[in-house]
Amino acid sequence: MFVVVSVRVYAVSMRKRSLSLILLLLVLGLLTACADATIVDRPRLIAQSTVDQDTVSFPTSVPTVTAGPPTQEIQSPLENITVEAEFVLVTPTLPPSKTPTLTPTMTPTPTITPSPTLPVTSTATTYLLPTSEILALTAPAQQAIPQVCDSTWFFIEPRPASCPLNPPLASQGVYQTFQNGHMVWVGSQDAIYVMYNDSLHPRWQVFRDYFIEGMPEDSGEYATSPQPGLWQPRRGFGMLWRSNTDVRNRIGWAIIEWEQPYSVQTQTSNDGSIFFNTPTGQVFTLLPNNVEWRNMTVSGTGGGGLPPIYGDSGQTPAGSGLPPIYPTP
Repeated sequence: MFVVVSVRVYAVSMRKRSLSLILLLLVLGLLTACADATIVDRPRLIAQSTVDQDTVSFPTSVPTVTAGPPTQEIQSPLENITVEAEFVLVTPTLPPSKTPTLTPTMTPTPTITPSPTLPVTSTATTYLLPTSEILALTAPAQQAIPQVCDSTWFFIEPRPASCPLNPPLASQGVYQTFQNGHMVWVGSQDAIYVMYNDSLHPRWQVFRDYFIEGMPEDSGEYATSPQPGLWQPRRGFGMLWRSNTDVRNRIGWAIIEWEQPYSVQTQTSNDGSIFFNTPTGQVFTLLPNNVEWRNMTVSGTGGGGLPPIYGDSGQTPAGSGLPPIYPTP
């Protein structure tokens, strides 16, 4: 009885084992099919790739037989069926783990935005041809070399173009202003210079001074002037003025009552001009041949001496009284 039951239990156990194996094989086949299907269409990892055995050499191991005591075969607990059970113990087998495949990330390609281009406008180009330039050759202007004089003038400005013949000579002088001119007495020459403000010729004259101390200085005949503020000259000026009608008529009456004594300086240039000063700081220039005289300190005129105060009409009045000492110096 016990043997019959054992046989039946064993038969049932074997049947169930066969079913379990069939189910296990089916599951393994399905899993293998799914794995192969996913590997075909997707990128595979290095671990899932197959390697051709013809190209790869694997190390071979030589089995060695080691003598030892026999090992006792371990019998599976499933084979030791002791009792009939209503369930079958199935050891689940985990499916092979899938290594996640890396999904390639697409890096966006930067797009280049074209910059707006300016419209190209064609412009007419004018070609410049080389032209010959004529340069005027000018000779350098010759500059006058300042003349070096042996003597210096007694005044600084304006400087005459000529040189003095002698150093300045200082002596006693007397000056008086008239209605139409001037009188200057130079003690070193004992001469009286008369400069006229009209346009008649001669423009200036020089006379010898014949006055001697003790002579009458004035005259009662000319004691009364034609109008207030006018006086008859005295001493040497008065003697010349009263005795020479032409001088008196041209120069007029004195506008200052008394003559002014001062230190007069005279010089003569190499062209014959005579220079002397006045007590008011003026410098008179008497040109040769009595043609002109100039006041070099009058403003408003150019350099090189001042222009004549009056023009030369070429008229010569008839003389009377004392004659000039040098009519044409």
